[in-house]
Amino acid sequence: MEPGAFVVVNGRGARRARRGHPWVFADDVVEAEAIAGAIVDVRDRAGAVLARAVYSPHSRIALRRVAPAGTQTDAAFWRARAEAALARRRWIGLGPCRRLIHADADGFPGLNVDRYGDGLVYQATTVWADRQAPEIVSHLAHRLGCRWILARNDVEVRRREGLETGITEVEGSVPEEIVVDEGGQTRIVSPWLGHKTGLYLDQQDNHRAAPGWIGGRVLDLFCGEGGFALPLAAAGARVVAVDQARAGLERADRAALAAGCGQRVEWIEANVFDYLAEVERQSVRYDGIILDPPPFARHRKALAGGLKGLRDLHRRALRRLAPGGRLLTFSCSFAVGQEAFESAVRAGAEEAGVRLTVLGRPGPAPDHPEVLDLPESRYLRGLLVERGPER
Repeated sequence: MEPGAFVVVNGRGARRARRGHPWVFADDVVEAEAIAGAIVDVRDRAGAVLARAVYSPHSRIALRRVAPAGTQTDAAFWRARAEAALARRRWIGLGPCRRLIHADADGFPGLNVDRYGDGLVYQATTVWADRQAPEIVSHLAHRLGCRWILARNDVEVRRREGLETGITEVEGSVPEEIVVDEGGQTRIVSPWLGHKTGLYLDQQDNHRAAPGWIGGRVLDLFCGEGGFALPLAAAGARVVAVDQARAGLERADRAALAAGCGQRVEWIEANVFDYLAEVERQSVRYDGIILDPPPFARHRKALAGGLKGLRDLHRRALRRLAPGGRLLTFSCSFAVGQEAFESAVRAGAEEAGVRLTVLGRPGPAPDHPEVLDLPESRYLRGLLVERGPER
């Protein structure tokens, strides 16, 4: 904390802080005597200290709560919090593919830390996290015996906080690629170039469960680096996997060959919507379809357009699903709640003229925890449905 740093909030902000809500928004800030990234006392207009929080003057989320009023937030405090994050995950294990710190849900505003084998990759999206991450992540590396650290700060959201973007080797020699085991499946990870920090670790439990949900002839759209395609093919499914990122497809293909299931996957570099148009012209149908697209609505202003895009995607995909076939679909947009997501799927099904039976609602792996009173901390929403007879 900067000595004497404080932020005064209005009545609405004070009520949120008193309830223990993790966030206070910029519109509720009345006065600030603090620099960006400082840990401040949050005060009401009468001067009462309500909480300790990270201050982000350039962000819509101006204050992110880190501790009750009066807490000493020194280096020992953050080491103890990092230890608590590790303890929270010990029941599922700490490696070799694991999210160790999940931002606000673990009490580290704007900081995500992932483990891949003997290394750690992190992203810092707030000024506070950018300053403190090297020390916090170095502590984790020492505790776990990791040999290298990479900062994957190449995300555009950093610009909202006035931060530069880039990738930095922080400690050790970071390999171009590493081979890891993700739930029994061999994966080839590029810490420098892979999606997010390397893989979609929030989907790891769903990757492992997918062969019990879907099989036969499967169309995997937005397949990324083969998180679903690889375990499905290993279980005997015949998979057509489509994505635009060539490098990720090449890594997935090598992983499939190493696992002995390369002959059961066809990797296609294409725009998903263009490919759907092609299979529609050919009247091809599949026993299973997977949709794991990038965010359709990154913020609430884009929600209407995002929901329309989701509806259109599901209409087109469901037309290619055979009767009795199953669709496993996801949304990773903070702004799209479960009800809105399911409404978009339902609208797509109505337009496709099919009936759907819900079999499950898969979500993120448990190393991506949520804060119950912060709905925004839940972003990955899933739906497993089975196609019934025509309407």
